Amino acid sequence: MLLTVSGPAGSGKTTLSKLLSERLSLPLISTGTIFRRMAEEHGMDVLSFNLFAENRPEIDMELDRRVVEEAKRNGSCIVEGRIACQMLKRSFLSPFCIYLTAEEIVRARRIVQREGGDVAEVLEQMRKRGESERKRYMNFYGIDVDDTSVYDIVLDSTHLSPEELCSRVLKALGVN
Repeated sequence: MLLTVSGPAGSGKTTLSKLLSERLSLPLISTGTIFRRMAEEHGMDVLSFNLFAENRPEIDMELDRRVVEEAKRNGSCIVEGRIACQMLKRSFLSPFCIYLTAEEIVRARRIVQREGGDVAEVLEQMRKRGESERKRYMNFYGIDVDDTSVYDIVLDSTHLSPEELCSRVLKALGVN
């Protein structure tokens, strides 16, 4: 079983991915973790690295190459990342694709809970990061990150607990 979990920052991708990984006994590949490692390798924070990557398609291409390679090596796994669904499909894999969304303020509060900071500042960073990602993915790959038609299931996590989200995905997969 090959799954992807996508969505904007703070939507619950990582939380849901970890739950599904536990429930389905599948390894988890986190695009965000790999991207953060790459940012550290360049001595930058994630926002700075996002902006740096805007004019350097080789960064995204290397990230996506690593993710796809690891997914192919694992076979059955969960890949969590912003464009994981599209990248795996373009690599002739057939994942079940999950998209999470949530109200912007809820996403910002979640990030503040997880990482600290001020909600207004996090909102601004989220918007800049989102715009940077939107621009990069369209320019580099022709992928519109706001087009949810490629996903098998789209869930709004604003008012659902991680367990409720997991249950809905498992039901959609036909797994209890």
